[in-house]
Amino acid sequence: MIRTDDSTYGKPLYIINPGDHFATNEDCVLATIAGSCVVVCLFDLMRGIGGMGHFIVPGSINTKGIYADDIAQHGILNLEYLIGELVKLGGDRRFLRAKVFGAGYISDSTYVENKIIDSNIRFMYEYFTLEHITVERSDLGGEFRRKLYFFPKTGYVYRKVLKHNENESEFIRLEKEYIDRAFRNRTQRGRVMLFE
Repeated sequence: MIRTDDSTYGKPLYIINPGDHFATNEDCVLATIAGSCVVVCLFDLMRGIGGMGHFIVPGSINTKGIYADDIAQHGILNLEYLIGELVKLGGDRRFLRAKVFGAGYISDSTYVENKIIDSNIRFMYEYFTLEHITVERSDLGGEFRRKLYFFPKTGYVYRKVLKHNENESEFIRLEKEYIDRAFRNRTQRGRVMLFE
Protein backbone atom coordinates (compact mmCIF):
# COMPACT_ATOMS: atom_id res chain seq x y z
CA MET A 1 0.00 0.00 0.00
CA ILE A 2 1.25 3.45 -0.94
CA ARG A 3 -0.01 6.73 0.55
CA THR A 4 0.13 9.99 -1.36
CA ASP A 5 -1.37 13.45 -0.86
CA ASP A 6 -1.52 13.96 -4.62
CA SER A 7 -5.19 13.18 -5.24
CA THR A 8 -7.63 14.44 -7.83
CA TYR A 9 -10.27 14.37 -5.10
CA GLY A 10 -8.46 16.65 -2.63
CA LYS A 11 -8.08 13.83 -0.09
CA PRO A 12 -5.20 11.53 0.84
CA LEU A 13 -4.96 8.67 -1.65
CA TYR A 14 -3.99 5.12 -0.68
CA ILE A 15 -3.05 2.78 -3.54
CA ILE A 16 -3.84 -0.84 -2.65
CA ASN A 17 -1.59 -3.39 -4.34
CA PRO A 18 -2.65 -6.93 -5.26
CA GLY A 19 -2.59 -9.10 -2.14
CA ASP A 20 -3.09 -6.12 0.21
CA HIS A 21 -5.97 -5.01 2.37
CA PHE A 22 -6.44 -1.71 4.21
CA ALA A 23 -9.13 -0.30 6.50
CA THR A 24 -9.54 3.27 7.72
CA ASN A 25 -11.82 5.82 9.34
CA GLU A 26 -9.95 8.65 7.59
CA ASP A 27 -11.66 10.84 4.98
CA CYS A 28 -9.57 9.57 2.09
CA VAL A 29 -9.67 7.61 -1.18
CA LEU A 30 -8.56 4.00 -1.67
CA ALA A 31 -7.56 3.07 -5.22
CA THR A 32 -6.54 -0.04 -7.14
CA ILE A 33 -6.83 -1.78 -10.50
CA ALA A 34 -8.69 -5.10 -10.68
CA GLY A 35 -7.76 -7.57 -13.39
CA SER A 36 -8.15 -11.29 -12.72
CA CYS A 37 -8.19 -10.68 -8.96
CA VAL A 38 -11.25 -9.63 -6.99
CA VAL A 39 -11.50 -6.35 -5.10
CA VAL A 40 -13.84 -6.02 -2.13
CA CYS A 41 -14.89 -2.65 -0.75
CA LEU A 42 -16.45 -3.06 2.71
CA PHE A 43 -17.93 -0.23 4.72
CA ASP A 44 -19.98 0.62 7.80
CA LEU A 45 -21.81 3.85 6.94
CA MET A 46 -23.06 4.46 10.49
CA ARG A 47 -19.49 4.72 11.74
CA GLY A 48 -17.83 6.15 8.61
CA ILE A 49 -15.38 3.25 8.35
CA GLY A 50 -14.35 1.39 5.22
CA GLY A 51 -11.71 -0.85 3.76
CA MET A 52 -10.53 -2.49 0.56
CA GLY A 53 -9.09 -5.94 -0.08
CA HIS A 54 -7.45 -7.07 -3.34
CA PHE A 55 -6.91 -10.85 -3.64
CA ILE A 56 -7.51 -14.08 -5.54
CA VAL A 57 -8.72 -17.53 -4.51
CA PRO A 58 -5.86 -19.61 -6.01
CA GLY A 59 -7.69 -22.51 -7.62
CA SER A 60 -11.04 -24.06 -8.39
CA ILE A 61 -13.44 -24.54 -5.48
CA ASN A 62 -15.09 -27.94 -5.05
CA THR A 63 -18.85 -28.46 -4.94
CA LYS A 64 -19.06 -28.92 -1.15
CA GLY A 65 -19.06 -25.17 -0.49
CA ILE A 66 -16.42 -22.65 0.49
CA TYR A 67 -16.17 -23.58 4.19
CA ALA A 68 -15.38 -27.20 3.27
CA ASP A 69 -12.79 -26.28 0.63
CA ASP A 70 -9.06 -25.86 1.29
CA ILE A 71 -8.54 -23.52 -1.69
CA ALA A 72 -11.37 -21.20 -0.57
CA GLN A 73 -9.71 -20.77 2.84
CA HIS A 74 -7.29 -18.32 1.18
CA GLY A 75 -10.18 -16.02 0.26
CA ILE A 76 -11.90 -16.44 3.62
CA LEU A 77 -8.69 -15.55 5.43
CA ASN A 78 -8.21 -12.39 3.31
CA LEU A 79 -11.77 -11.22 4.00
CA GLU A 80 -11.55 -12.03 7.71
CA TYR A 81 -8.35 -9.96 7.98
CA LEU A 82 -10.12 -7.02 6.34
CA ILE A 83 -13.23 -7.41 8.51
CA GLY A 84 -11.01 -7.71 11.59
CA GLU A 85 -9.33 -4.38 10.75
CA LEU A 86 -12.75 -2.73 10.36
CA VAL A 87 -13.91 -4.13 13.71
CA LYS A 88 -10.71 -2.84 15.40
CA LEU A 89 -11.64 0.64 14.16
CA GLY A 90 -15.09 0.34 15.76
CA GLY A 91 -17.03 -1.14 12.84
CA ASP A 92 -19.89 -3.54 13.46
CA ARG A 93 -19.94 -6.69 11.33
CA ARG A 94 -23.76 -6.68 11.36
CA PHE A 95 -23.86 -3.35 9.52
CA LEU A 96 -21.18 -3.97 6.93
CA ARG A 97 -22.05 -3.53 3.27
CA ALA A 98 -19.96 -4.67 0.30
CA LYS A 99 -19.21 -3.72 -3.27
CA VAL A 100 -17.22 -6.25 -5.29
CA PHE A 101 -15.32 -5.90 -8.57
CA GLY A 102 -12.89 -7.71 -10.84
CA ALA A 103 -12.37 -11.34 -11.82
CA GLY A 104 -11.94 -10.26 -15.42
CA TYR A 105 -11.33 -12.74 -18.19
CA ILE A 106 -8.14 -11.30 -19.63
CA SER A 107 -7.85 -11.90 -23.40
CA ASP A 108 -4.94 -14.35 -23.24
CA SER A 109 -6.50 -16.48 -20.45
CA THR A 110 -6.48 -20.24 -20.78
CA TYR A 111 -9.44 -22.52 -20.09
CA VAL A 112 -7.96 -23.39 -16.66
CA GLU A 113 -7.49 -19.71 -15.80
CA ASN A 114 -11.09 -19.00 -16.80
CA LYS A 115 -12.31 -21.83 -14.52
CA ILE A 116 -10.38 -20.22 -11.64
CA ILE A 117 -11.94 -16.83 -12.41
CA ASP A 118 -15.40 -18.49 -12.40
CA SER A 119 -14.48 -20.01 -9.04
CA ASN A 120 -13.54 -16.58 -7.65
CA ILE A 121 -16.88 -15.14 -8.74
CA ARG A 122 -18.70 -18.05 -7.10
CA PHE A 123 -16.63 -17.55 -3.93
CA MET A 124 -17.65 -13.89 -3.68
CA TYR A 125 -21.38 -14.57 -3.88
CA GLU A 126 -21.26 -17.59 -1.58
CA TYR A 127 -19.15 -15.88 1.09
CA PHE A 128 -21.33 -12.80 1.40
CA THR A 129 -24.54 -14.84 1.35
CA LEU A 130 -23.31 -17.13 4.14
CA GLU A 131 -21.97 -14.21 6.18
CA HIS A 132 -25.21 -12.18 5.76
CA ILE A 133 -23.33 -9.18 4.37
CA THR A 134 -25.33 -7.23 1.80
CA VAL A 135 -23.61 -6.77 -1.56
CA GLU A 136 -24.85 -3.38 -2.77
CA ARG A 137 -23.05 -3.57 -6.08
CA SER A 138 -21.11 -6.18 -8.01
CA ASP A 139 -19.23 -5.91 -11.28
CA LEU A 140 -17.52 -9.25 -11.86
CA GLY A 141 -16.30 -10.99 -15.01
CA GLY A 142 -16.04 -9.42 -18.44
CA GLU A 143 -12.95 -9.06 -20.59
CA PHE A 144 -11.44 -5.91 -19.13
CA ARG A 145 -9.72 -4.43 -16.10
CA ARG A 146 -11.28 -1.92 -13.76
CA LYS A 147 -9.68 1.12 -12.13
CA LEU A 148 -11.42 1.72 -8.79
CA TYR A 149 -11.60 4.68 -6.43
CA PHE A 150 -13.33 3.91 -3.12
CA PHE A 151 -14.45 6.55 -0.62
CA PRO A 152 -14.58 4.66 2.70
CA LYS A 153 -16.54 7.34 4.60
CA THR A 154 -19.50 7.18 2.21
CA GLY A 155 -19.17 3.76 0.54
CA TYR A 156 -19.11 5.42 -2.88
CA VAL A 157 -17.02 3.68 -5.59
CA TYR A 158 -16.03 5.26 -8.89
CA ARG A 159 -15.20 2.60 -11.50
CA LYS A 160 -13.47 3.19 -14.82
CA VAL A 161 -13.23 0.38 -17.39
CA LEU A 162 -9.72 -0.03 -18.85
CA LYS A 163 -9.65 -1.43 -22.36
CA HIS A 164 -6.08 -0.32 -23.11
CA ASN A 165 -3.75 -0.98 -20.20
CA GLU A 166 -0.42 0.50 -21.30
CA ASN A 167 -0.54 3.22 -18.62
CA GLU A 168 -1.16 0.63 -15.91
CA SER A 169 1.48 -1.91 -17.01
CA GLU A 170 3.27 -1.75 -13.62
CA PHE A 171 0.02 -2.72 -11.90
CA ILE A 172 -0.47 -5.61 -14.34
CA ARG A 173 3.01 -6.86 -13.45
CA LEU A 174 2.27 -6.57 -9.70
CA GLU A 175 -0.95 -8.55 -10.11
CA LYS A 176 0.80 -11.33 -12.05
CA GLU A 177 3.52 -11.56 -9.39
CA TYR A 178 0.92 -11.71 -6.61
CA ILE A 179 -1.10 -14.42 -8.43
CA ASP A 180 2.05 -16.51 -8.97
CA ARG A 181 2.92 -16.18 -5.25
CA ALA A 182 -0.65 -17.08 -4.20
CA PHE A 183 -0.57 -20.26 -6.30
CA ARG A 184 2.88 -21.27 -5.03
CA ASN A 185 1.81 -20.77 -1.39
CA ARG A 186 -1.79 -21.91 -1.57
CA THR A 187 -1.30 -24.81 0.85
CA GLN A 188 0.17 -22.46 3.47
CA ARG A 189 -2.57 -20.77 5.43
CA GLY A 190 -3.48 -19.93 8.97
CA ARG A 191 -6.37 -21.23 10.95
CA VAL A 192 -9.60 -19.36 10.25
CA MET A 193 -11.85 -18.53 13.19
CA LEU A 194 -15.29 -17.16 12.43
CA PHE A 195 -17.33 -15.12 14.89
CA GLU A 196 -21.04 -14.45 15.00
